[in-house]
Amino acid sequence: MCADRLIDQDLLPALLAPARQADYPRDSRAFVRIDTSLRVYWHTLFDICPSLLTLAPPDGLALFRPWMAWAEQQQVSMNWTFYLWVAAWLEDSPFAGQLTDAIRLELMAASAARWAMADRSRALGVALASPRLADTLVLGWKNQRVDGGREVECLELDAPLPPAPAPFGYFVLAQVDQDDFPGWQALPR
Repeated sequence: MCADRLIDQDLLPALLAPARQADYPRDSRAFVRIDTSLRVYWHTLFDICPSLLTLAPPDGLALFRPWMAWAEQQQVSMNWTFYLWVAAWLEDSPFAGQLTDAIRLELMAASAARWAMADRSRALGVALASPRLADTLVLGWKNQRVDGGREVECLELDAPLPPAPAPFGYFVLAQVDQDDFPGWQALPR
């Protein structure tokens, strides 16, 4: 089938794979459709976590393309865990030496905010932790008021919790003042 006559259903396997763009001429509709699909993920990543651009200036593509290839290979979800999977990949990538705790926290906060926006369960919040950031929780809270918004906070713990599983652990919070520790859940794929 001619590259200009492909429909999205035909392109579906290529819509998340930057390497597949090379399969199509740059002036074809298929190339443009794949590029448009990938730009959504680029903006989702770098607009929300702009400090990542410091790892791979000027446009982040040296980071973005291998991350997307890894995500496709690992079949990770692009839901609220998106930013956590980026962080997990970065820890074992050529960019690992450039990672800072500030970038790790930015990625965790982005995931917590995304959870708070997208989760439809009765839970009010989510707590995220990384074994690399001991004694720190990132909390994301759902909006509880008509005029309010999502809230994300970083909490330094006085007493440590059991270590979170690698690469991240999480638990949901049924109430704002929850006192018990329900145990860590591993990231869903």
